[in-house]
Amino acid sequence: MTNQASGTKAAPPAAPSESQAPQHAPFVPNPHEPASASTVIGFIIAAALVFGGFYMMGMAFSVPGAEFWLFGGGIVVDAVGLWVAFGLIPYFSDRKARD
Repeated sequence: MTNQASGTKAAPPAAPSESQAPQHAPFVPNPHEPASASTVIGFIIAAALVFGGFYMMGMAFSVPGAEFWLFGGGIVVDAVGLWVAFGLIPYFSDRKARD
């Protein structure tokens, strides 16, 4: 059997002081302002609406006669939850930053 990688040797690993990665201090303060209480509450409400809408859509086919209304209501509840998360929360946080 022959060695397919004959003739070339791998370069030795670089010393830690020679690495090209930038060095950062381990505990640098975060430049972003912390989330306000209204942002956290809005996120919890949005998550509850989205997961509640998924639950409604999942339960729609186990309730005879109300499949359409439960599934449609679940879609509406999901849409409201996503609107709160991606529409209202950024709008109010941007408005607060402008004031």
